[in-house]
Amino acid sequence: MRAVIAVVLLGWWAFAGATDVAAFELLRSNGDPCSAAPNLRWSPAEVVVDTGNLGMVERGLAQEAIDEWRSVLGSRLRFQSGTGRVCNADDGVTTLAFTNVDCQGRSFGGEVLAITVSTWQGNRLIDADVSFNPNTRFSPAGFRQVAMHELGHVIGLDHSDACGADGIGTLMNSRLVESFSSPQADDIAGASFIYAGGDIGVPEGANGCAISAGPDAVAMPVGLGWAVLALLAWSVGRPPRSRWRGRSLLH
Repeated sequence: MRAVIAVVLLGWWAFAGATDVAAFELLRSNGDPCSAAPNLRWSPAEVVVDTGNLGMVERGLAQEAIDEWRSVLGSRLRFQSGTGRVCNADDGVTTLAFTNVDCQGRSFGGEVLAITVSTWQGNRLIDADVSFNPNTRFSPAGFRQVAMHELGHVIGLDHSDACGADGIGTLMNSRLVESFSSPQADDIAGASFIYAGGDIGVPEGANGCAISAGPDAVAMPVGLGWAVLALLAWSVGRPPRSRWRGRSLLH
């Protein structure tokens, strides 16, 4: 089976207070980060990234974001430069670009900052593309952090608040409520788990909600799947939920 997952990042919002602990979550082969399905990873452990479609300033910031993840993973996951086509799920290249619609042809919506669409077979990632909302006015630090977050999805991390934890203190929170210049301890633990040589099952330290997908997640077997993960402004009072609908996992 060949499948695709899309990850959306939403805008900045003020944080009112923490209630739960952080716990990293992983992209999984059934599109449900709260399940015990095998997690997704690049195998061989190499990601080819194309930043050439960005402006000069954003290209430099994106390279800094790549370097942050490279410093975390070292030789366990290699980042290589390459050339790909924007939103092409068949070229095996991770492209970063500002696009008028996401890689599924849908509008971003006012709060969406960026969307990552990843493609996998079995539990092996084979492509990922990152789209940034061209209507967002990013500060340099803001763009750099959003790029780091999206690259976290590219390597196999889901949102840290996907299954019940609040995600506070983590780069991979679905809500952009804190400023970070690098991946945090929880993010590093998740990335290290993915590329430590193992891969099956729910990682030790995952929150207690990991055994339940919740009422809004309905998985349907399809030949080609699309999964969408969103990093959004916290305007609805709870983390975004996803459901499979035909060939798309929609928010």
